[in-house]
Amino acid sequence: MTHIFEPDRTAVAEAWPRLTEWLDGTLGCSDDLEGILFLVGLHESEQEFKPDLDKASKQRLVNEGTYCVLECLGCFERVGQEADGYWIWEPHEDLPEDMSSSEQDLLLRAGILRYFDHYLI
Repeated sequence: MTHIFEPDRTAVAEAWPRLTEWLDGTLGCSDDLEGILFLVGLHESEQEFKPDLDKASKQRLVNEGTYCVLECLGCFERVGQEADGYWIWEPHEDLPEDMSSSEQDLLLRAGILRYFDHYLI
């Protein structure tokens, strides 16, 4: 059994191109992780894209997207919603402090794949 913080590298590597092809064809989006997390955050906070968003707002949407995809893996749970549409999150499992950047990347890709599962069936 794969641990929550150790996704199957092969499964992620095989599924990722299919997702990015779908994202490119559907949304004209690249396979940039931060861009995908931004889109997830935008969707989950029910906001419309505004090209003049300041850097802090963009980063908040990326963070929101990160929580959303990690929720799909059981790392976080939504416990409420703020007035501005952003979710309030509670951790289920603390992320290991010693995760390398490649392990973090793999975990985010696994969460993104799980988030978009119902679109790719």
